Amino acid sequence: MRSELYRGMFLSVTEDTSNKVTDYSELSNKSFQIFEYWIYSNQIKNEIEITQEIINEIQIGIDYFQLNQTNPNLFDLLIKKFNIQNQIQIENQNQNQKSSEKCSIF
Repeated sequence: MRSELYRGMFLSVTEDTSNKVTDYSELSNKSFQIFEYWIYSNQIKNEIEITQEIINEIQIGIDYFQLNQTNPNLFDLLIKKFNIQNQIQIENQNQNQKSSEKCSIF
């Protein structure tokens, strides 16, 4: 439903194409898992850490998989999650730095 590529593949299965292997080598395992989960659930797994590399791969993959970018939009959600992860990381670093400064005072 969310991927024109897969819809076309499932609707045009013949004996000649039923054993065809598709090459997804441009995508890392994590990126492919994001797409796979997104296509079936319209969600992003919480436990997946989003990196700039994954975001770059997702940009390529959205066109490759011919995703229907409905709401919520996969790329927008990934960017949002990436920004939240970075903000949490910065806050944690600030807390660690404050804790280190307190320890050095004593």
